[in-house]
Amino acid sequence: GARAVLEYQLFYRARYAEAAFASCQGVRLPATGGYAIATMCGRYGAQLCTAQRWLDFQGDKNNGLAPLQIEFRLLPNGTEPG
Repeated sequence: GARAVLEYQLFYRARYAEAAFASCQGVRLPATGGYAIATMCGRYGAQLCTAQRWLDFQGDKNNGLAPLQIEFRLLPNGTEPG
């Protein structure tokens, strides 16, 4: 039978995830003036969004955008995946 990947885990260094999140955090949508991150963090909105919550929403197959479930695992800086 056919095989397909339905979900996977993605490992990021915490430092990388925090930097990526910070680079997006202040971006505003021209149409509304609101923060883009508010629409990219699900129920948490812009105020309660964190790097982990942002990534969790991006990888949630129920968000209408992700083609499959992605579990983002943030590694403490200086560690290797085990």
